[in-house]
Amino acid sequence: MRRQMKESVQNSRRGSAHLWWVVLGLVVLLTACTVEKSDRPVRSDDAVEPAPSGHGDWQVPGLVDRSGAPTKVPTPGPATGKSLDVMDFGADPEPDSSDDAAAIRKALDAAEPGDEIFLPAGTYDLRSTDPADKSANIALRSGVNLRGEGPERTVLLTSLDGEKDSRVIRGSGIHDVIVADFTITSRHDGPLGDDPNDGDAGGGPMYGIHIGAHKGKASSRVLVENLGIRRFERHGISVKASREVTLSRNYVSEATAVGPGGQGYGIAIEGSVDQHDPDAANDSRHNVVIGNTFDGRHLRHAILLQFPTHNNLVAENTIVGSLLDAIDLHGEGEYLNEVRDNTVIGGQQAGIALGNSGGAKNKHDASGPGNWVHSNHLIGNRQGILVALGTPDTLIESNRITAEEDSKVGIEVRNAPGTELRGNTITGGTDGFWAIRLSKDRGADGRGKGIPSGIRIQSNIIRLVANGIRIDAGEDISMLENVVDDIDGDELRLADGVGVSR
Repeated sequence: MRRQMKESVQNSRRGSAHLWWVVLGLVVLLTACTVEKSDRPVRSDDAVEPAPSGHGDWQVPGLVDRSGAPTKVPTPGPATGKSLDVMDFGADPEPDSSDDAAAIRKALDAAEPGDEIFLPAGTYDLRSTDPADKSANIALRSGVNLRGEGPERTVLLTSLDGEKDSRVIRGSGIHDVIVADFTITSRHDGPLGDDPNDGDAGGGPMYGIHIGAHKGKASSRVLVENLGIRRFERHGISVKASREVTLSRNYVSEATAVGPGGQGYGIAIEGSVDQHDPDAANDSRHNVVIGNTFDGRHLRHAILLQFPTHNNLVAENTIVGSLLDAIDLHGEGEYLNEVRDNTVIGGQQAGIALGNSGGAKNKHDASGPGNWVHSNHLIGNRQGILVALGTPDTLIESNRITAEEDSKVGIEVRNAPGTELRGNTITGGTDGFWAIRLSKDRGADGRGKGIPSGIRIQSNIIRLVANGIRIDAGEDISMLENVVDDIDGDELRLADGVGVSR
């Protein structure tokens, strides 16, 4: 009877793989409702916040101030001044018209703080770049919003195609800006990216939207919402060395390249290379990525955090497929970030990964300490969650992991000292699938090599899976109060010489 129940569950899950896009639509609808009900991102469910970390400057993960108290990330309010219609400045919303970028820039130049630039329904052909910045079609101004009539009705169509660091919309050192309700795409009509090893593919702009610092001062209080972003080469939305930037309800897809060196990222939140200075004016923190949707078939990573960015929130996003790890803390010291309530369906690697080896161009290793991964729903990923390459003190709790036929492991811990797995529920999988696995980390050219140490596995529920817990290597491992039930294979497999306290 037990095996019949197991086979019934597996057959049901295999059939469900064909319904991914139906599931996506339902999840997006529910997510949208959740976001609209909330004035700001809040902590969810009854997950217990980690104890203060002994590492770094901030001590508690997520949206907190330096003392550890919850903080509200400010977003700009609606425009209080005039609404300037770009058609009054010469823009033509008919497709294949002459350059409309110049008219949009004229409207921005005429605006005052509190005004809004309005893009009525239509297609706006962006054929020229800003005279002061040849890399960008449009440069945002502080205090001036840019709004369309919806991503299905208002389209910005750029002619940028492969130019270095090219950006459709650029904001440098800006504050109090809303960008909303339109689609950004390009004239590039070549193939989309599908090979993570192909460094020669690409086309279109490097970035759809690029928000960054100016002369060392961060952009802040920026809201980017309800945009469609597609046919770009590097990042759909890039937030660099900035803070209090909220990205909400955007749809990102169709990167033209997914090769090494930073191509094909849906949304990227980045600190500054080799800078760990919370007192710096461009310290990257308190950014929010919430309620966005990603078609990952042509994305290397859907959401990526990189360099010492900290105390950001990644929540309530929906990702279907991804060529590499869908939500990736990229092995450059990212610390004290909160990743919660995301749904990741399928994909060729991990649903959520901390630590990254990098490649020939850029060599990475460990993410920083104290990241909090909780309450996510991970379905049919090759690995649900992976922690590796020396990433320390990660709390992984209250996640729901549903394995499918191609899944290999629910949660995998390699060299990740101080990792705690608590209250996760893992089910499904076939043949060689393991719910939890601890294994030796081979490292990347010597970086991050080691074994699991100081790992605590507590109060997890493992049920109706092929195999339970496998420990191939490790030291100072404890297992307490786990429920391992209705397992077809091994409930626990310990390598010779590995001790576990219970």
